[in-house]
Amino acid sequence: MERIVLWVERIAGASLAAVALLVFAGVTMRDLFGTNLPDNFDFSRYLQAIAIFWGLAVATYRNAHILVDVVYEISGAPLRRAIDLFATFVSAAFMALFAYMLVVRFPSVIREHQLTSDLGLRVWPFFAVASLGIVAAAAVALIRLTKLARGQSIERHEH
Repeated sequence: MERIVLWVERIAGASLAAVALLVFAGVTMRDLFGTNLPDNFDFSRYLQAIAIFWGLAVATYRNAHILVDVVYEISGAPLRRAIDLFATFVSAAFMALFAYMLVVRFPSVIREHQLTSDLGLRVWPFFAVASLGIVAAAAVALIRLTKLARGQSIERHEH
């Protein structure tokens, strides 16, 4: 599983690096040469969505998202378990609903032949890759919820 998560992290990181490069290249071309980089805005936002959605999958797996631990730290084991179950349930429900909505929307994205504004490239491959990140996040959240409900201990995975 760690090997898969490493690849997911690499995809998210590469997407974020590509966004930074596109923004830099776009600003440089606009300021120095007076021209725009074709589809700079479209590529940047799609790659940013991929980075965020795949990053959510990793954060969910590692339980490394933003946590408020004040009440948790002073609570006993039964209350900690209840907090973990509730928080994981909310996270899993949100991710599952998000994944469902993206998967349901996918056929219409293909049917509508959405294209980027300058080069006219199809949008659906970006949508598909981003959607896979949320589907992965939902799957990981459901796995965590199942393990917690069965009473299995889930530690925070530090990277």
